Amino acid sequence: MFYKPVATAEFSNRVKAAVVAEKSESERTGKAEVVLAGILALAGYTLLLLRLPYRSPVTNILLSALALSSFYFYLRLRLNIRVPMVLMLCLVLSIVLDVIGNRYGLFSRRIALIPYDIITHFAASGLSFIPVMWLLMKLIRRFAYRLPLGFVAFFSVTTAFSLSAWYEITELIDERLLGGHRIWTPRDTVQDLTANLFGIVIAAVCYGLAIRTRWRLDDSKLNPPN
Repeated sequence: MFYKPVATAEFSNRVKAAVVAEKSESERTGKAEVVLAGILALAGYTLLLLRLPYRSPVTNILLSALALSSFYFYLRLRLNIRVPMVLMLCLVLSIVLDVIGNRYGLFSRRIALIPYDIITHFAASGLSFIPVMWLLMKLIRRFAYRLPLGFVAFFSVTTAFSLSAWYEITELIDERLLGGHRIWTPRDTVQDLTANLFGIVIAAVCYGLAIRTRWRLDDSKLNPPN
């Protein structure tokens, strides 16, 4: 004879607690993996930029392709996040601007009265911001968080600006420890950071408005007026 256990309230609570604990453990493992991947990505970012001006364009292209493909396939295979090629192109263009400037010595020149250095930092930071915000929104959804679009944009701005500031730190490390010469004037770093911030903020406003408009269009399609 077999006896079927009675589903008492205490038994149900224990089952629910076990399920919640298992889910929390899996989420912690996933978050720990993402944090570790972020640290490794920052290390690769540092190695890529540390001696960027002194490598040949072919070497820079190969290293950049390796870094971006690793980033793409990790998100695709481990987190099931498919990065659109348009966003990858934004990252590619931000690197290409730097490589071209170093290859042809444009950082000491002006284009339409604006230093190429300022143009590069402004454009590269703005282009890099879009994938940062897109990925942040995907990770927030991946771990079941809910944040208003304004907060997402704010955290994306601080993240992108921190990465641009780290780029300036790599220049200092190169100059102080590796014998490079990348800080040309006392105002070079400040001007670069200012251009970075302007590019990021303008990209945040434009991208945030585009996302909000798309959400409103989606809502109007799902809930048409009577």
